[in-house]
Amino acid sequence: MNFEGKGAIIIGGCFLGLLLFFSGCAGKQKPRVSITEESLPRVCRVAVLPFQNQTKTTAAGLMLYRILMAEMARLRNFQVVEEGAVRRILLRGKVYPGQSITPEIREMIMKTLHPDALLSGEVVDVEETSDMVRLAFNLRMRDARTGQLLWTTYYARTGEEYRKVMHFGEIDTLAGLTRQMVFDVLKMWQEKKLGGCSR
Repeated sequence: MNFEGKGAIIIGGCFLGLLLFFSGCAGKQKPRVSITEESLPRVCRVAVLPFQNQTKTTAAGLMLYRILMAEMARLRNFQVVEEGAVRRILLRGKVYPGQSITPEIREMIMKTLHPDALLSGEVVDVEETSDMVRLAFNLRMRDARTGQLLWTTYYARTGEEYRKVMHFGEIDTLAGLTRQMVFDVLKMWQEKKLGGCSR
């Protein structure tokens, strides 16, 4: 092999190495979790409240809400209170989408459904074009008995950040990005030993 051939191989190898390095770095962004209580109570059974949506993408809040509930139930790490049971109490208490619950409604949920914690959330940013998709959301876990905030999670990602090499692994739909981000959050909670029935 001549000198020019070897040079091309070296340059190509360096380029591929840099590509792998930067794509790997992009994939290491993690959810930001803040624990607000030094001693956390047992959080196994969770009632998920309808999520708020601060964006113009009307389906984003419901999509995050449904995917998160489904993944929590699928992984069997939490006992998730049935969606309809929570909604019936909110409807009875005249709590409409986007409204915060009162201490009276929280007590009604606690006495009727017996959750350990209440999970609420909000979608704060959505962008979906032909070239990219982006999502950002906040989640808050509260003690169902006291209303005390236990931990919060903020997460923002684009589909491109999941790209590995030459577009392999890139996520280009909001549903796909939401599902992957929810998986990341639940994995982070598990790593930090936040909640879970096996704890």
